[in-house]
Amino acid sequence: MSLQTILSICESVGINDQKFVGQTLSRSQKIVTSEVMTVIPFVFELRPNNYLLYSQSRGVLNSLRINDRLTPQYMNFGSTGWLNYIRYQGDMTAAQIAACQWQTSSQNTTLVLGSLPSISPTAFMFKVGDFVQVGLSAYIVTADVLRGSGTTVSVPVHRNLLQSLLAPVALVAGQFGTTVSMGGSTYTGVTFGVVLREYPTYNLVPMTNDSFIQWSGPFKAHEYIA
Repeated sequence: MSLQTILSICESVGINDQKFVGQTLSRSQKIVTSEVMTVIPFVFELRPNNYLLYSQSRGVLNSLRINDRLTPQYMNFGSTGWLNYIRYQGDMTAAQIAACQWQTSSQNTTLVLGSLPSISPTAFMFKVGDFVQVGLSAYIVTADVLRGSGTTVSVPVHRNLLQSLLAPVALVAGQFGTTVSMGGSTYTGVTFGVVLREYPTYNLVPMTNDSFIQWSGPFKAHEYIA
């Protein structure tokens, strides 16, 4: 829970989910762009506050020390004050979300969802900006998706499907649904597996009979994709 604890006490969270794009400006001032195809990883910059008490945080420091910049850790926004980042916007209930399944026909930037609930054809399954998870990886929905009358719906997302599906997988959307095993544990709601790229040192700032932990800079976490 080390990095999860850091996330929960952050003053701010920086997020990079941009494509890798190159630009060239000619002498005539014409701009040419090109995209280098990547997995478009999520990159987070976590800026924690400096008010963790050292006496109460040795376990957190120990977990960070063990994982360091070597081992994947897991960040679940729904269990912190940062729920707003991944909050589900559609019309399904938690139980209806849990019953839906991603289909093996999902590919590229189109995910196919089946086992749909019996709700109004005009109800929103997802709205633009919703976060969904397929297996180990999260995706951002790029267009509103209505229930319609079919047995499946197509869900456009911001990047290609990273792991092909050999069997249907349960839907995780926003703060709802249960993930597959991630590092030996399951989570409720969209969860990001990350590895630290930057791991700040800390100073101890004395107070009466204890110390505050003051970090030397932000934690920078890069999405881990096996």
